[in-house]
Amino acid sequence: MKQGWFQYFYYNFWCYAIRIISAVYFRIRYNFEEEFPREGKVVLVANHQSFLDPPLIGIGLPRQAHYMARDTLFRGLLGWHISHLNAYPISRDKNPVAGIKETLKRLKHGEAVLIFPEGTRSEDGELQPFHAGIIAVAKRSGAPIVPCAIDGAHRALPRKAFFPLPRKIVVKYGKIITPEEIREYSEEELLNLLSERVAELFYSIRNPKATEKKEV
Repeated sequence: MKQGWFQYFYYNFWCYAIRIISAVYFRIRYNFEEEFPREGKVVLVANHQSFLDPPLIGIGLPRQAHYMARDTLFRGLLGWHISHLNAYPISRDKNPVAGIKETLKRLKHGEAVLIFPEGTRSEDGELQPFHAGIIAVAKRSGAPIVPCAIDGAHRALPRKAFFPLPRKIVVKYGKIITPEEIREYSEEELLNLLSERVAELFYSIRNPKATEKKEV
């Protein structure tokens, strides 16, 4: 999508600032199982632990990311701020289809879009069931999918907390699921695959030694 010079500067300024702050405050660590696509449409699918997830997952990428946010956040200064960080509103109650359409539009323009199929933040940091809405985006967009997992964000900024705590956070990006692979799966199979891939990444963060032994 066409982006003005101010928004380009604004996004990159905050991206750089958050990287420095999170490296010191959260001791954040990023892991990639393979190189993330630097251009072209791509859907990034992740678990959801905290309000910290979108910016912390996004700044780890070698490109700008776009993401859905609850429509009630788009008010006043906060709404202006997150809009300039490539966020766009989705309504869970009134018209959730509009959010899917906007997602498809941004993918059509070659953007990387971050989606949280769990729909809401986890109460305890554990994984939640994926909702089927992601499948419409995956099937119709023709975009590759990159699974992703984040852990530690629920301890840094749990529900009802007003200020983040200095807790270690790890983000791990998985291997690309190609459009060709996506077409081979039924909707139910694809939903299960995405859930499994994110879970594998998540538990490899929680127990890295077990993952190392399995690879050996």
